[in-house]
Amino acid sequence: MTPDEILNDPGNQKHEVDIGVALIRIIELGCFNTTYLQSILKRQLETQELIKGNTEINKNVSNRLEELEKMISEVATEKYHEIMHKVLK
Repeated sequence: MTPDEILNDPGNQKHEVDIGVALIRIIELGCFNTTYLQSILKRQLETQELIKGNTEINKNVSNRLEELEKMISEVATEKYHEIMHKVLK
């Protein structure tokens, strides 16, 4: 059943969902979004370095990107644990 069919017939309570396909699609979208957001962050860092007039863009961007990704990972992990704690109560 497609999302359009579900929306067009909200009274139909019988929805079949292939959990395996749904999980694979979620993983696929997660990978895409991660790569997309990393490229945006890298581009922003490169732009900041150019505005500062720095010539060693790759080294500075690489170091800063690594720092930010570590920080983002820590915050995301903490938020994940908070959400899981609330769900498992």
